Amino acid sequence: MYEYKLIRSKRKSISIQIDDNCQVVVRAPMRISKDEIDKMVLGQTDWIDKHMPRARERMEQSMRYTPELLNELSQKAKEILPSKVAYYSSLMGVEPTGIKITTARKRFGSCSGKNSLCFSCLLMLYPPEAIDCVVVHELAHIKHHNHSPAFYGFIYSVMPDYRRREQLLRQNPELIEN
Repeated sequence: MYEYKLIRSKRKSISIQIDDNCQVVVRAPMRISKDEIDKMVLGQTDWIDKHMPRARERMEQSMRYTPELLNELSQKAKEILPSKVAYYSSLMGVEPTGIKITTARKRFGSCSGKNSLCFSCLLMLYPPEAIDCVVVHELAHIKHHNHSPAFYGFIYSVMPDYRRREQLLRQNPELIEN
């Protein structure tokens, strides 16, 4: 069984996750015994085994992101993303309230409830067609603030090869030739 960090709180269910340091973290209600939690973790060994290699890969990869590299990628994102957002927003008939570039490592983009877009500079490690995929995805959230069939229908109306492009984002950027 894996060693794990236990966090108890006023919650109703148990959750298991792997944190940025590849440590298994279990969040559990106060009322559940340690034995029950141990059994739960033991029952999730296959899930942990499946997800631990990707967590290790992410940790190793994030260690390569020096402040200099992040700054360089941020500058590149500031040059590239506004024009892509402008192009696709006019094509899609939506208008974001703002664009922000971050150094987020877990998600490539987001759209706030106020229709402000946020993009990770790490997106610049991927080919242009993958970057376009994220831009279209986030712009689609302006019209559909969810991941409903209508949301994906809207995306496919603009970008019929969306799934193929999305697959590029699941690959390690060092393995992709830009």
